[in-house]
Parts: sequence; structure tokens; C-alpha cells
Amino acid sequence: MFKCPNCGASVSIKEKSKLHPSKHMPCKQCAQVLKSFTIYYYSLFFIAPFTVSISMNYAGFSTLGAMVLSFTLFYVLLVCQPIKKVTQ
Repeated sequence: MFKCPNCGASVSIKEKSKLHPSKHMPCKQCAQVLKSFTIYYYSLFFIAPFTVSISMNYAGFSTLGAMVLSFTLFYVLLVCQPIKKVTQ
């Protein structure tokens, strides 16, 4: 998740947390162009509202608590998504 699939160098959380589906990030060690899986970006837009709805209606969270839970889940899924090499 946080390693380059080519050389195994670490990829920073700051680089992975930028929300740009078409943005490519270069590996600092081997200069391989890396890209996050775009399916994760689009699925997150459905996960966040679903989490707010379920946590407010069924778990009894307040609005603020539901938003914090949703944002936390959204951010964890965004940062922990796998990365792949860009084929050109």
C-alpha cells in the first residue's frame, strides 16, 4: 500500500492523500510513474454518504459524530488504497 511496486521505496501519505484520479506520482527512487486505483476514488463518494446515513439512522450517532466517522473512514480508505505502475 505504501511501497513502490517496482523498487519497494516508501510512498508518503501526503502524496497518496491528494484527491486527483488522473494524477500520476513519480517514485523518488526509481522514477517509475505510479497511479492509484481509480475505482477507489469513485467508490468513496458512495461510501461516505452511506456511512453517514447508516450511523445516524441505525447506530444513533449525532450529525457531528456521523460526519467525523464518515470522514475518518473516507480518509483511511483513500490513503490505504493500493498503487500500481502506469503502463504506457
